[in-house]
Amino acid sequence: MGMFSGLEGSLEKYVEGLFRDDFSGQVQPVEIAKKLAREMRDSKRVSINNIYVPNEYTVFLHHSDWESISSFTGALARELQDYISHKAAEKKYSLACRPLVKFVTDENISPGSIRVESMFSEAPPEEEKIALEHEPIEHTQRFTPVKGAALPAPAPLLYKAKLFIDTGPRHGGSFDLKKDLIVIGRSEDCDLVLKDDSISRNHARLELQRGGYTIYDLGSTNGTWVNGDKITSKTLTSGDVLMLGSTSCTFKVE
Repeated sequence: MGMFSGLEGSLEKYVEGLFRDDFSGQVQPVEIAKKLAREMRDSKRVSINNIYVPNEYTVFLHHSDWESISSFTGALARELQDYISHKAAEKKYSLACRPLVKFVTDENISPGSIRVESMFSEAPPEEEKIALEHEPIEHTQRFTPVKGAALPAPAPLLYKAKLFIDTGPRHGGSFDLKKDLIVIGRSEDCDLVLKDDSISRNHARLELQRGGYTIYDLGSTNGTWVNGDKITSKTLTSGDVLMLGSTSCTFKVE
């Protein structure tokens, strides 16, 4: 389970010193993990036979703190998702479906602080089927939301999606979306590299969630726009036009 594998006792004892040198004075991944565990505990719901905990977690960080982990947010999110599963099993909590952790920048948060929000949601039928075909899941339970609580409509399963680059240095080109996590930016380390001076080094991130892609702005200087609206995050539909700096792209599902 990666950096959080084999946790039997205190999480702090296992990872306290792991990031001390690299993350001195900044938010450390171990602190994020502790916040997630606390949010899970505080948000549990007791039914007749089970104790349910949220499966979706949003971690809000100041931009400077997000920058310190931006190069490995995908890997860290997966580690934290595994950690949530481990802690839920350890405490005999029930998850409605596989955990999801995502990061969002918030300039209203002071540097060094972390805010975590959680919610209950269920996987759409397509994702549940895939999970059953590929992973042995024992004692899977369904969470029934409180009357009146709204759940987001599941996005259609994407079989093939592309970004068509309409303007900018790579205009006329296209990029196949083949990964669950795709970072877009000017840096050579990005999955989709756009050599546009108006684009930040790590500008935006595409994540495949419940069968559809959601785009997240990564605290970019000039912002990320979808269909003319500046966004922090937005689930995309075929035909949406993305503007990153002076580069315009059209998102299409085939």
